[in-house]
Amino acid sequence: MKDFAKKRIKKSDFLKIKEDDVMFITNPGRMGDEDGSTFVLKEDNHYNIYRIDGWMYPSGNIDENERITLDDARKQFPKWSETWQNANNENYQGKYKYLYMGFGNGLCIDNTIYDEFKPYLDEKVKAYLDSHDGDKSLEYAAIFDTWESALEEYLSRRD
Repeated sequence: MKDFAKKRIKKSDFLKIKEDDVMFITNPGRMGDEDGSTFVLKEDNHYNIYRIDGWMYPSGNIDENERITLDDARKQFPKWSETWQNANNENYQGKYKYLYMGFGNGLCIDNTIYDEFKPYLDEKVKAYLDSHDGDKSLEYAAIFDTWESALEEYLSRRD
């Protein structure tokens, strides 16, 4: 079972997450998604999508003690932070495979499911590029715009 609606998470719950349960996590960039991160946890056989916002544009509605910062995320997910730091190192071997999504945005996919997930992403990226006259310069944007729908299809076909 899975829930594709992005959920907000309390800081106290966020600090209890085991990084081994993180299957996907996005890196913020300069454009597109500079304000936070989306991550997918596999909890038992259930996948949940969570969203953290407010890194660049914090809301005045959030209690500062409850706000999850980029530093909090890097501390909670050190393997993600390490992958991000090694994004341009082709020899890097870590928990995640890093895919660049343009303007500094990135997608980290757990290596245990990367090969299984990648064909779904490739299919979505191809359809996106085909709808834009095959413009290969949009490949990074295609990943940014389609990874969640690829995830939804990947998970729905696993059932």
